[in-house]
Amino acid sequence: MEKTVDVSIHVVDRTRGYMQVADALRREIHRLDLPKGARLPSERELAQQLRISRPSLREALIVLELQGEIEIRVGSGIYLKRDAVDEGADAGTPDADAEHGIALMGHSPKDVNQTRYFLEGGVAAHAARFITREQLKVLGDSVDAMRQAVSMRDRTGDKPLANADRLFHVTLSSTTRNRLLIQTLEELFDQRYTPIGDSMHRLFDTESVWLDAVREHQEIYDAVATRDPLQAQAAMYRHLMRAHARLMAVIG
Repeated sequence: MEKTVDVSIHVVDRTRGYMQVADALRREIHRLDLPKGARLPSERELAQQLRISRPSLREALIVLELQGEIEIRVGSGIYLKRDAVDEGADAGTPDADAEHGIALMGHSPKDVNQTRYFLEGGVAAHAARFITREQLKVLGDSVDAMRQAVSMRDRTGDKPLANADRLFHVTLSSTTRNRLLIQTLEELFDQRYTPIGDSMHRLFDTESVWLDAVREHQEIYDAVATRDPLQAQAAMYRHLMRAHARLMAVIG
């Protein structure tokens, strides 16, 4: 008889959900009893076996890669780096350990992106109405900096791009003059520098991805510069939806 999979992950607290998904995924990998170096089932198959969404699975895969248990090769697949997971993994992770893990790893990228979606659309619309000439110049300069950084990416890496990206979004939030909102958006954006956020961007931020992001930032800038709140909001929504879709690209 086929062994059933623990599906308690469907009712967990979302603030630490991906750590519990990672534990369920670890148990499933152990059940498969694969040798070191073996290719795991595809993302689609694993998601179906665990009865979870692809975004939730993607985050769990990143956790296991950070823990040295698997290797993700974009365009190729997922490979086991250890012969078998310790039997102790079947016991599950205590709540305290899950909370500690989330503090170390960072918040769920999909939750971060969703929160930014809720907040930054309104911020973009507000900026189109109230941005100052000086703020608009900083906004335009940040898009130019992103464009230049893409052309120098082979030499400088992604940090200048990420810094210019951050400046763009922080500048938009500064138009609200709401310190709490500005701080919240800064902290949300900086989740990309946590282990799980950084690993996800490292795997999936290609030159093509950054070129798309630059075009999307230009669209937001154009809408803000022409003082069109609805278009600014729509452009921000498109950008964040596409950015999340890019992080969810198929591994292989």
